Amino acid sequence: MEGIQDEIINVSDEVVEIPQVGTKHSLNVSVAAGIVLWDFFIRQKYSSY
Repeated sequence: MEGIQDEIINVSDEVVEIPQVGTKHSLNVSVAAGIVLWDFFIRQKYSSY
């Protein structure tokens, strides 16, 4: 991961990485939160079947 210091990652309980392709390798926090929440709710929806 780039942008977050290794010391912070090492003391974190969980780490989420959003894969990206192309030349842009940065998301603002609101876009990243939206992607993570969407993925979480989709997984919850389909895991109940």
